[in-house]
Amino acid sequence: MSRIHAAILPAIGIRRAAERVPFQKGLGRDRLLIRTDLTRRLQEAVERLRAAGKLPAAAAECPVELSEPPNPERGDYATNFAMVAAGHLDKPPRETATLLAERLREDDAIESVEVAGPGFVNIRLKNAYLARWAVKAQQAGESIAKLEKDRPEKVLVEFVSVNPNGPIHLGHGRGAAYGDTLARILESAGDEVGREFYVNDGVNSQQMQLFALSVQAKYRELLGLEFEFPEEGYGGDYVGALAAQIRELHGDSHAGDGPEFFQSASQKLMIEGQRADLERFGVRFDTWFSEQALHDSGEVNAAIETLKQNRYAYEEDGALWLKSTAFGDDKDRCIVRSNGRMTYIASDIAYHKNKFDRGFDRLINVWGADHHGYIARTRAAIEALGYPGDRFDVAITQIVRFLRDGKVAPMAKRTGEMIPLAELMDEVGVDVTRFFYLMRSHDSHMDFDIDLAKEHSEKNPVFYVQYAHARICSLLKKAEEAGLASDPEHAERLVHPSERALIKKIWDLPFEVRRSADDREVHRLTTYAVELARQYHDFYEKCRVISPEEPERSSARLLLCEATLTTLRAAFNLLGISAPERM
Repeated sequence: MSRIHAAILPAIGIRRAAERVPFQKGLGRDRLLIRTDLTRRLQEAVERLRAAGKLPAAAAECPVELSEPPNPERGDYATNFAMVAAGHLDKPPRETATLLAERLREDDAIESVEVAGPGFVNIRLKNAYLARWAVKAQQAGESIAKLEKDRPEKVLVEFVSVNPNGPIHLGHGRGAAYGDTLARILESAGDEVGREFYVNDGVNSQQMQLFALSVQAKYRELLGLEFEFPEEGYGGDYVGALAAQIRELHGDSHAGDGPEFFQSASQKLMIEGQRADLERFGVRFDTWFSEQALHDSGEVNAAIETLKQNRYAYEEDGALWLKSTAFGDDKDRCIVRSNGRMTYIASDIAYHKNKFDRGFDRLINVWGADHHGYIARTRAAIEALGYPGDRFDVAITQIVRFLRDGKVAPMAKRTGEMIPLAELMDEVGVDVTRFFYLMRSHDSHMDFDIDLAKEHSEKNPVFYVQYAHARICSLLKKAEEAGLASDPEHAERLVHPSERALIKKIWDLPFEVRRSADDREVHRLTTYAVELARQYHDFYEKCRVISPEEPERSSARLLLCEATLTTLRAAFNLLGISAPERM
């Protein structure tokens, strides 16, 4: 069970573009990818040409790039190696391409090779080769998305981390969906990942003190007592509801208590509500880390002492400053004001020190668009403490616009209170909410079309991909009733273009997992899920699966259906959405 940090819980966990794979050994289970296996074959062909003296030694240093031709009739994959390497090989690209094509024709996985344009090499794979990959996919099941790394990292993903003074609202939803999916992808790619929520519960926080005074005023109002609502206090309906909860739990005897009681009681209830909403959203944290615990343990003062010892903290005008300009920040940052009050960055410095001291190799923070300016100062503090700045990554999630009836819908109610994420989940469902938040790159603005999200048709991408899964479940049940079953022995019957395309698309999942883990672009997985569903629907329409008069062909196609089913489930699990068997 995750809980608020007191004593730290250890983290648990344990383009259709070109793929660039340098000459190297130890690719681990990445060799299980069709793309990587074919890239290896290309590398070996280049090496044989080099060893035969047909290419210079520099050829071994040139990257081999693999892509899909825009026209599938050209082949299954293509490489532009000859053009990329032209500057190093002192040969016309087409001459190099011709040499490479001749060597590739000797490969037992390749049906045909052609040289096209200024030096592209188009490759068509043998049916038997792809059939073997279909069997591998069916046998791998949902583990098809699991990769191994030669040097896995221990990664801490910190995300959401909103103040405990309000519910999780629509603006937080994108960061929650992104951070959770990123953590799932990093785990699938072979890293050990911890998920953490940083609770901004400092007793000296001005925001939390103002929130406590607001709840206190509402509590006194419920008792019919005089009250003074604080200027710029929190006026949302949830504040009154929170005061009522405190009254129900603690009785009527706290009217004379100060804000300390109300801060403690209200933030406890608020965190419980935030946790419940996030768990409903499919987001669970290994640790809920308390900011106040950093002060109580003395870690904030200890971090400041480390900065002083490293000579990156100095006093000026009675205040203490971080010399962040020494690490590229645009100005130095105040740590302790002249009145002795610590700024927010003091606990942030201690918090990131604590993360590294817990043994994490890499820190990933998921922040909203309004936190972009915090990146340089946080990295400066990390380096000033003596930790490597390149081990600290920040993903900024941009603003979401909500559309209803083709018009921008407000994210806040008439009272100014932000709409809770729970209301969106109530209206369109958890799966749709998560998927829609993930459909665009996290660092680009996006539109969330509520009307489309509520559609139960192929126009809705979530319905479309989940329908593919339900369709396969229905088909497999009918096949069982007809006495038909999959059989790897008949996989070589998979020769139709739609079957070949589906096999390749299935094996793009681990490729997309690796790319998404590398560049943090998790929206690739929603795109992949739609493409896999589309490829399956195309296969289903063109290739009759249940055909008692052709039992061997049926068994081969049932195997491909089973492989597609488990691959869809693996993708859905990474995205945090369900895999319905009926729709």
